[in-house]
Amino acid sequence: MTSIRDYDLNALPDLEPLPIGSLVVGTLDLLYEAADLPQPQLISVSDLQSVDLQFASRQTSLHALARWAMRFGGTVTSEPHEGRNGGLETWCRIRFDYYGVAVTAYAHVPVAEAAHNHSSYPHQPGRLHDCPACEARCHCTPGDAECVYDGQHNGLASS
Repeated sequence: MTSIRDYDLNALPDLEPLPIGSLVVGTLDLLYEAADLPQPQLISVSDLQSVDLQFASRQTSLHALARWAMRFGGTVTSEPHEGRNGGLETWCRIRFDYYGVAVTAYAHVPVAEAAHNHSSYPHQPGRLHDCPACEARCHCTPGDAECVYDGQHNGLASS
């Protein structure tokens, strides 16, 4: 009698990659499951077993990505980048697995847009957590404590 213990689980054969049509159907299932969430503006399905979901270059996309992360797992990450027009952008993304297919959801939000969303609560620039404008870029000043920005700081703050 053969049992599961008789098989070397490390020697199981690799599964064949899904054909692109199956990946598209799986992506449709993903979007159906996320029908109550903000929707991406661009979807890319690759035969490399991956799906990319691009959200609009708006501040609201950061909240959309957080909602997708809560639903499907993953952590929202962000990092500063120089945009196409030379302005600063915050690149935010989440990665999660959907039935074995790698999904990346992302948005590139111009920092100038984030600066328009400064919290109305009175505070020093760069010092209030959860203020999109404070967290969008470095506000360090000579001899002062570091700001709340989570990226590369300008090196002016005191140690």
